[in-house]
Amino acid sequence: MKNNPFDAHNIEHLSASSINQFISSPCHWILKCSGYRNKSNPAMWRGTVIDNAITDAFDLDLPINKKLHRSISNAEMDFDALSEFNQHSHLYELEDIEKEKDDLHKYLEVALPFYSKLGKPIESQKKIEIQFDELPIPIIGYIDLQYEGIIRDIKTTKRLQKVIPTSICRQLSLYAYAEDSIPYADFIHVTKTKAEVVSMEITDVEKRVSELKSAAYAMMNVLSYSDDIRTVASLFYPDFDDWRWSDEDKEAAKSLWSI
Repeated sequence: MKNNPFDAHNIEHLSASSINQFISSPCHWILKCSGYRNKSNPAMWRGTVIDNAITDAFDLDLPINKKLHRSISNAEMDFDALSEFNQHSHLYELEDIEKEKDDLHKYLEVALPFYSKLGKPIESQKKIEIQFDELPIPIIGYIDLQYEGIIRDIKTTKRLQKVIPTSICRQLSLYAYAEDSIPYADFIHVTKTKAEVVSMEITDVEKRVSELKSAAYAMMNVLSYSDDIRTVASLFYPDFDDWRWSDEDKEAAKSLWSI
């Protein structure tokens, strides 16, 4: 497509997460388009290492108790590595970091038996790429686990909601659309008193994909306003009362919006 507004802002592809960010907080998305990257945090490290541990466990030819022991050990080492790699780890309370690490075994103690019963997936971390008409760049994503006619996404959480968050519905609907499969979100839910896996099916795939497409076109229209991201930013104004703005986000946004 000629006159690709994404190209002017060095955006080669979209993802469900970037589209969801545009929907929930356009200013955060514009800030990211400017080149700013927010920092990962201990909860994100936890999600990463649990995902990896579950995926790697499928290839461990061990009894479940030994597999669990190996997976917990590997997850704790990976968590330490992420903590050391992130130079901004000092921004977080040591107690919060240690609590996330100490809880890793709780997630795996319920997750590994759950996925062992399902069996080894056909593929894990499968890349998908979708090209919609009139959108000059693709939308890409990665499927955690793919089974015959089913895709599953691993979500670790300490607070289980009664319904699947809309952002997750959009994400998994996109993957399901790409693979013509039924999407499930597997919430590995851990609290002080319980640990469980709650699996929820997304049933409104067509509706959620339509939302993603509409939002992606809106993103394109916003960026077409100018090749200069500061000029694009002038279309919006950040609300710093929103809890999603970290102190570092605010400082970067103040520079972009000249506040």
